[in-house]
Amino acid sequence: MSDQQSQLTRRAMMGAVAGLSVSGTVLPARAQFSLDLGKIGDIGRMLKGMNLDEEDEIALGQDLFGSLIQTMGGLYRNADAQKALSSIAVKLFETSARSAFSWEAVVVDNNEVNAWALPGGKIGVNKGLLRYVDSEDELAAALAHEMGHAELSHAAKEMKKKAFYAGLSTAAQAAAVAAADSRSSRIGAGAGMESIALPMLRLVTSGYSRDLEYEADNYIVETFQKVGYDVDRGSRFYETLLDIIPEKAKGTTSLFAGHPQTEKRLAALREAGAAAPHADELFNPDFYALKQSFPTRKIYKRAAG
Repeated sequence: MSDQQSQLTRRAMMGAVAGLSVSGTVLPARAQFSLDLGKIGDIGRMLKGMNLDEEDEIALGQDLFGSLIQTMGGLYRNADAQKALSSIAVKLFETSARSAFSWEAVVVDNNEVNAWALPGGKIGVNKGLLRYVDSEDELAAALAHEMGHAELSHAAKEMKKKAFYAGLSTAAQAAAVAAADSRSSRIGAGAGMESIALPMLRLVTSGYSRDLEYEADNYIVETFQKVGYDVDRGSRFYETLLDIIPEKAKGTTSLFAGHPQTEKRLAALREAGAAAPHADELFNPDFYALKQSFPTRKIYKRAAG
């Protein structure tokens, strides 16, 4: 377990224990049952009926955004870089059908080549990724992919699976059930929110199911057609990921699902975008400003394994 996940684990356990003892409150029957048995399957079955609507998605994103940013390394302290990324992202956000979302993209002070999105439209882009995008189209592809996860409510779908809560302490599992059992079976705040911080971090940084990743890739094509980016140029970032991540690497990120799977996704993305018009690459001072802080690194194929 990484230091980042360990921090959230401690927070989840503390929040869960606090939630179980506040004012002598008795847990709902289903929560007590899960606390006694500690079976993750019980949580999964219970949460399948959870009503997670748009209001809840927005609340989840807003409540977890700050803590996840801090866990991942904090905001990158360069106002010009933050402004430039935001300016580029806004063009994509304006195509969203989720008008209630508080869309936002920030640069995170983390060297991993990754980006991630929380429910409700909160997106983090690691500075490590900015060092490897060679065009605005490539950056837009990464942003649009993460935007797709939020737009299509992918986190809400994954939260209903028992695997989402795997690895939590029994107390944290019980807090999650108690939170879902309150407010007409909606996720609550406090201990319930704390208890899902760790699994949410795992989900948004490590990736979704295969089908949902393909949906997010297709969202790139749809968004590019509205904004005018070039799908072929944007897809080259996936080639870069194939170059810089060892072929036998087991770990995945939100954008990279392993070599065979990412190669298939790259082919599907290009096929989906084949009919799209090819746009000329234009000079954008915002992307130029980002490249002043994060010059594109020369790619070296790493040794497999």
